[in-house]
Amino acid sequence: MMPLENTLHSKLVTFTKNAVGTDYVIGDIHGQHARLMTSLDEMKFDFSADRLFCVGDLIDRGPDSAKVIGLLAEDWFFSVLGNHEYFMLSGLKHNNSKDKMQWLQHGGEWIASSDPSLWPHWFEVLGNLPIAMQLEGKDGKTYGLLHADFPSDDWADYSDLDQEELGICLWSRSSFIDRSDHVVHGIDFLMHGHNSTGHSINGISAPLLLGNRYYIEPGAYKGAAFVIMPLS
Repeated sequence: MMPLENTLHSKLVTFTKNAVGTDYVIGDIHGQHARLMTSLDEMKFDFSADRLFCVGDLIDRGPDSAKVIGLLAEDWFFSVLGNHEYFMLSGLKHNNSKDKMQWLQHGGEWIASSDPSLWPHWFEVLGNLPIAMQLEGKDGKTYGLLHADFPSDDWADYSDLDQEELGICLWSRSSFIDRSDHVVHGIDFLMHGHNSTGHSINGISAPLLLGNRYYIEPGAYKGAAFVIMPLS
C-alpha cells in the first residue's frame, strides 16, 4: 500500500433506488472517454433516466482524462475516489514531490499538455469525490462502492476507519491477491476496481465474485472491454 501524504476523509454518499431507469456500475475508466461513450451507445444507455457509477481511477493511462473528469458535471455520472485521483491531488495540488513522481510514472504525464487554468476546477471536483458510496438496487439489495478494498468484516465500521484503513480502501490488493471469499456483513455486495482481473466468460469481460465482493476491472486500460454491471 502506498503511504498517505494528505488527510483522507471517510465521506460516504448514499443513493436510493433509481425509480425511472437502471443503475450501472463500471470499473476503472482511466481516461478512455471515447471507448466509454461507444460502450454506452451500444448498450442503449438512457442518459435521461439511467445512472452510471464508477469505482474510481477516472484518469491516467488513456487519451482523454480531462473529458472523463468532465463527466462529473453530468447528472447521470458519479464516482468514488481512486488512487490515481489521490495522486493527482496530493502531487499537483498539495505539491507532494513523492506522490507527484509516483503519479507521473503511472500515467499522469498527460497533465503536461493540459491547460493549467483548468486545474483548480479539477482539484475541486476530484477533491469532492467520496471514498465510498452506497447504492440501493431495484431488487432491494445494497451495494457498497470502494476503489480497492475494505478493511473490516462489517460495513457499519466504515465511519470509524482511521487514515491507514482509509488508505487500504484506495490501495490494498491483499483480498484480491489472496482470492479471499470472506463476507462483509451489513451490506449485500461490495464493488471494487483497482485490480486487473483478466476475468471473462466465453471471451467477454465479466465481474469476478469473491465472497460478497464484485471485482469489475477486467483490465480495460490494457484493451479489455469495460465491465458495466447493472444493479437490477
